[in-house]
Amino acid sequence: MSTEFKKRTSQINGFGIHITKKILKNTEYYYIPLGVIYSEPKSKCARIADNKYIYDDKVLNWVNHSCSPNSKLDINRSVPVLIAIRDILKNEEITVDYNQTEMGIIKAKCTCGSDNCRKWFYIT
Repeated sequence: MSTEFKKRTSQINGFGIHITKKILKNTEYYYIPLGVIYSEPKSKCARIADNKYIYDDKVLNWVNHSCSPNSKLDINRSVPVLIAIRDILKNEEITVDYNQTEMGIIKAKCTCGSDNCRKWFYIT
């Protein structure tokens, strides 16, 4: 599947990544490029799990947290991937629930605005 992503302003947090065409539920639509996952933080990395950091300025550095996400980040495979957990509409912002991959102890204020927002998510 050829998928295009656009970095745009986000109602959740500054900027987010938006999809340019509809993605169907259960579609694996973005494979994390090899060589961008680190066990220690580097400049401008996004933390995706305990001891896993990523520098992917094209997509993952701009995927925001949501308590009602449209995607999940499966990091438990040889090539981690984003998977649609429901149909994602054209131009919709890609979101994941970072509490699914983080086991941290420090919480950050959540600004996702979903009806079932927990008001926080783990950042480390």
